[in-house]
Amino acid sequence: MRAARLTFLIAAAGAAGWPTLAVGQITQINPPPAPPPTYPPPPANPPPAANKPPASKPPAPTQPPATSKPPAPPPPAPLAPPVAQPAQPAPPGYQQPPPGYQQPPPGYQQPPPGYQQPPPGYQQPPPGYQPPPGYQPAPAYPPSQPPPGYYQQPPGYYQPPPGGYPPAGYGYQPAPRPVRPPPRTHGFLAMPYIGFSSFAGDAGSNLDPGAMLGVLLGGRLSPMFSINGEMRVDILNFRSVPSSQNWDASEFDIGVSPLFHVQFPTGNGEFVAGPKLSYSAYQLTLKDSFGTKTYGESWHGWSTGFNAGVFFAVSRVMSIGGMVSYTYRKPTEFCPEDDFGVEHCESVSNSPTGDIPGENVFGFHAALLF
Repeated sequence: MRAARLTFLIAAAGAAGWPTLAVGQITQINPPPAPPPTYPPPPANPPPAANKPPASKPPAPTQPPATSKPPAPPPPAPLAPPVAQPAQPAPPGYQQPPPGYQQPPPGYQQPPPGYQQPPPGYQQPPPGYQPPPGYQPAPAYPPSQPPPGYYQQPPGYYQPPPGGYPPAGYGYQPAPRPVRPPPRTHGFLAMPYIGFSSFAGDAGSNLDPGAMLGVLLGGRLSPMFSINGEMRVDILNFRSVPSSQNWDASEFDIGVSPLFHVQFPTGNGEFVAGPKLSYSAYQLTLKDSFGTKTYGESWHGWSTGFNAGVFFAVSRVMSIGGMVSYTYRKPTEFCPEDDFGVEHCESVSNSPTGDIPGENVFGFHAALLF
């Protein structure tokens, strides 16, 4: 009976002691991490708790005491205030920087002479960028030189302000007048004119100067020559007319009048001159004081002469000027009327009045040239 109790106690003791030893070895081999220190640190030897029952398990291994916080270093001594240096005067020519000016960073270098700012939107290539193979920068073009004989303004020349020259008295020349446009030298030509004519010689012994009206129509074949047709009417003005009669007479020419054109050296006008050859006619009507026709006659023939004038351009298509003309008219057929108003034409050499002398007529007229 005693042996059986001893065996039971040994078994119970083994069952209770061996696990505790194993746990203690494991705890010593892998101790748990130390908890973070607390402030203030706990006392090194805490007082035993009163009336604490004895532990049935072996005590846990003790942990090393937590280290205390090192004392803070003393604050640094205050620095002495800097001594103010006296301001130095700015060098001659120094200018204050504009508002918002920022000092360039250390190591900044001024750009070389002739440097130009890149255009807006230019992007700087990234660091280490290499141009493609075969790339060559554009060569720098030398400044263009003026052509030989080019007039250069003398040093100190003041360019006049835009908008014209100042009034006289400031040393400037007035603005030049606009140059007239050159006249037209090709295409259609029209020259209406009006003036008066004067008869010379025996034919003009009974005539005063009278009105004249005419026109030339044609075209310019070149700047120096034009071919035209001319139509002209002269109103005759008789000197000695009976008070009981009214004499109406006129002469008519239609023919060819070419012109030669010579341009002015300035290009704003031209001289014109040329011959003419025309068919000519004469008509006379006599009326009494009541307006009744009492007599009439006519003759037909030819005429020749020339025209000459000068014209100044007022626009690209029109010039204004004056002309002089000479016309010789020679009747070849005479046609008197009978009492019934019927004409009977016959050669001048066979007419009862004999040969009719030719007429010398000078004309002076103003004209427009288109």
